[in-house]
Amino acid sequence: MKREREPLRWREVAQAVRRQHIGRSVVYRAEVDSTMEVCHALARAGAEHGVVVVADAQSAGRGRQGRAWQAPPFTCLLFSVLLRPTLARDQWPHVLWPLALALQAATQHVTGLRAAIKWPNDLVLGGKKLGGLLAETAANGMVVGAGLNVNFPAAALALDQPLTTMQDALGQPISREALLIESLRSFEQWYDRWLAAPDEVWQAWRAGSCLLGKPVDVAVGGKVYRGVAEELDRDGHLCLRTTDGHLHRFAAGDTSVRHSRLE
Repeated sequence: MKREREPLRWREVAQAVRRQHIGRSVVYRAEVDSTMEVCHALARAGAEHGVVVVADAQSAGRGRQGRAWQAPPFTCLLFSVLLRPTLARDQWPHVLWPLALALQAATQHVTGLRAAIKWPNDLVLGGKKLGGLLAETAANGMVVGAGLNVNFPAAALALDQPLTTMQDALGQPISREALLIESLRSFEQWYDRWLAAPDEVWQAWRAGSCLLGKPVDVAVGGKVYRGVAEELDRDGHLCLRTTDGHLHRFAAGDTSVRHSRLE
């Protein structure tokens, strides 16, 4: 059985995806402040589209809205990708759609687990967070990042949100190499579809959501809105019909489902 905590065999990953645009160049670091920061530095230096930065540990990993990302070393999948999208710039933030779909597909392919997409940028399993995504504007492009909880017990981290890991769900560790290879392969396919037919990818992303039709709380700026999630629109907004009958559109926020499990 594969040991739970060992360095990622990144050369194996690089060899497997060497013929792709995404993954043609793989940069590995045992530990970094953040794979996002390394990717931003590469973007400023003129690195090519598709370079992947992967690390076994982050000392200052971050999530959405500057939140810290915690992960025991050698246990998670932590990577960022530099992209040079050819779509109009107002479409660039939607690159999280193909990334979310890719990670969802890769997780199911490698582990059999059926994670769901939770707006705006999480993957969840059984109502608990399995991973998170991030997108930031970079020099002449975008940097996207992902963190997936893989080979550690969720109880090892004392966090203020429900958390799960693949090891918790399966009862055994899995290959991070296989998961990263499949994630990059799937991302290239979904990314190309997004460039060619963004509406189709939006529809697939919308269909993968675990919020639509559910009673949802949305926390924004210290205020909580309660209602039913009616739609994820073409701009990526969550449309919530609140209990007073008004329809609100949110570009960002923290969501939770009331009296229901996220499937």
